[in-house]
Amino acid sequence: MSKKTVIVLDDFPVVALGLKSILNESLDFEFKGFAVNMYAARALLKDHKPDVIIVDSVIPKSDLGEILKELRQTSPASNILLFCSADEEFISVLGLRCGVKGIVSKRASKDEIVKAARTVSYGGTFLSGTVAEKLTAYMANNDISSAGTQKPAFSAREFMVLKKLTGGDNISKIARDFALSPKTVATYRDRLMSKIGVKTLAGLIRYALQNDLLSDS
Repeated sequence: MSKKTVIVLDDFPVVALGLKSILNESLDFEFKGFAVNMYAARALLKDHKPDVIIVDSVIPKSDLGEILKELRQTSPASNILLFCSADEEFISVLGLRCGVKGIVSKRASKDEIVKAARTVSYGGTFLSGTVAEKLTAYMANNDISSAGTQKPAFSAREFMVLKKLTGGDNISKIARDFALSPKTVATYRDRLMSKIGVKTLAGLIRYALQNDLLSDS
């Protein structure tokens, strides 16, 4: 039986090499390399179309939603496994919304990481136990129930800020990207929360995910 091929996208080489070591202990996989950013990943994907792409949930100076979208477009036959902290609930939801096949906790054991990669490599869905528990609680604790069924109208700038927040960017990064002051970005965030009718950033992100606001407009 041929081995399943894997590449890793993680800005810490030591993490990528650790995953390589774990997967190499299994006879199921052949490690094809790692990339520390999307520039390197594009070059790697020119030569390889792996069965599995393991993606760190936090890549500095990057929008996770855009990364996942590009990976799916560039290598549609690859299945994506998100390497995520158990407490990054909204990132997990974002990953599922963007088509990842599995989410494995960074606290997972070696055996669980191998199981996750194996399941995803065959097109199955995998959620670490801790991630699944957090996601269940996260989705149950929904503070957008009072928001109206009619989607509010957003300005172009508000929508751009909303998309950035949903992708995991913080206010400082958004301010740098748009050449705005952090205070101005915070004002856009507060305006969005007021329009939607939520009181927390988590509620704002849940609204964006549940109302399909990540797709291109």
